[in-house]
Amino acid sequence: MKSILVIGETCQDNFVYCDAKRLAPDIPVPVLEINRQVQNPGMAMNVQRNILQFEKNCDLLTNPDWETMTKTRYVHESTNHTFLRIDTPHVVQPLTEDQISLDYDVIVISDYNKGFLSEALIEYIGRNHKLVFLDTKKKLGPWSAWCTYIKINHYW
Repeated sequence: MKSILVIGETCQDNFVYCDAKRLAPDIPVPVLEINRQVQNPGMAMNVQRNILQFEKNCDLLTNPDWETMTKTRYVHESTNHTFLRIDTPHVVQPLTEDQISLDYDVIVISDYNKGFLSEALIEYIGRNHKLVFLDTKKKLGPWSAWCTYIKINHYW
């Protein structure tokens, strides 16, 4: 068996670090002066990158066109305050059962609800694997009951 498989959507995270020293004279918004830009894979690929800090054997099953989907954040350099986030449309082809290998010790589902993973597919993975971690943006339902651990994203 292999060790860990992360399944989920990935996008390109762009961080544009800026200074804001004045307001625009014509409208009450800050004028951002760009200092630097950082790009890194986000979403499921970020989860994989974090796991790889502790475990060498971690594969990723994600949308192949992830670099065309972006989240760009304009962030104040000294305070880390985000002024604005701009996303390109996140349209992905759905994953199917025949594209998934369950031959792993652990499966981590990082579902951003962009269409890559259906509720039925998540249920299939949960029913057919003994150790599944689920982090989803979907509203939980009976299809998620088969997952071993569920990260709750709702704040009361």
